[in-house]
Amino acid sequence: MTLDAHRVEWRDECASTNTLLREQAEAGAPSGKVLVAKRQTAGRGRCGRVWQSSPEGSLTFSVLYTGGKGVLSGLSLAVGLALLRALEKLGGRALRLKWPNDLLCRKNGGDAKLAGVLIERAGDMTIIGIGLNLKAPDLPGQATAGLEDCLEMPVEKPALLAAIVGELDLMWADFGARGFAPLRADWQARHVWQGKSVRLVEEGRVLAEGICRGVADNGALLLAAADGERAFWAGDLSLRAGDA
Repeated sequence: MTLDAHRVEWRDECASTNTLLREQAEAGAPSGKVLVAKRQTAGRGRCGRVWQSSPEGSLTFSVLYTGGKGVLSGLSLAVGLALLRALEKLGGRALRLKWPNDLLCRKNGGDAKLAGVLIERAGDMTIIGIGLNLKAPDLPGQATAGLEDCLEMPVEKPALLAAIVGELDLMWADFGARGFAPLRADWQARHVWQGKSVRLVEEGRVLAEGICRGVADNGALLLAAADGERAFWAGDLSLRAGDA
């Protein structure tokens, strides 16, 4: 698959592809526009975190869609699943999803972060930002992976981008019509800590501990805690010590 050249804008550098694409959308950019930056100087992850990128080590881009459901519950999970499917079609192996927006791959006996998703909504506009490591960045205290760790054969950036955006287009059309619920079973089958003992933390505070029961039809995390099953919309999920 190839992408229409008029649809994709490649930039050597920008502060944030999500921010710039939003500005372009407000100025009239069409639905389906793709903005790629070789380097982001102020790339953002979830909760205001910084996403590091480099021309050789990452693929960072954003896609603009308009329309869709007014409430996009579970969209980050659907995007993660589309990303995983695209990489598997290219030969990716040992890929798993982590609630709410991370793609992991198996590396050195553990699960390491390969990609992240940042979704921003403004009126009728939805901007999906993806940061994918091609080479594992050296981040103290974090297990990271690169696409080279899960692909036997390298893929050129244009082909990689086309494969991912193609899956995103399919996902967006289906999600707009039916929401996340039809994707739930497939997502849970790929969830790295499904049925595991986990801890949910937000800003250093433990929100809950329990067995991960997956997600609801609306994308909320379901934990079986001491006081019963509870649903959560935010937080950082981690495996409790002693559970692998």
